[in-house]
Amino acid sequence: MAKRLLTITSILLVVVHLLILYFWIFDWQKLVTEVGLISWIGSILFGIIIYLVYRKLVITEIGTLISKRIVFATTLMTIILGFFALIIEFITHSMP
Repeated sequence: MAKRLLTITSILLVVVHLLILYFWIFDWQKLVTEVGLISWIGSILFGIIIYLVYRKLVITEIGTLISKRIVFATTLMTIILGFFALIIEFITHSMP
């Protein structure tokens, strides 16, 4: 039951991460709102927590191993997008 719940939660988290990627590329103004930033930071923290839960599990199924890697990859992607957004924000505000 716990692995099934973890899988469902992982799928939802990956969907949120992909939505953040979509908004980052096509409509970045929605990500810099209060709700967007809370969603962004919350999904990163939630992704780290889910990945740590996966690390504590003894993984014997290939599906669970793939889920673990996908959660790690999308969480890392979301963190990198955050760093790029901060760098872009710093560069544009430092221009005269």
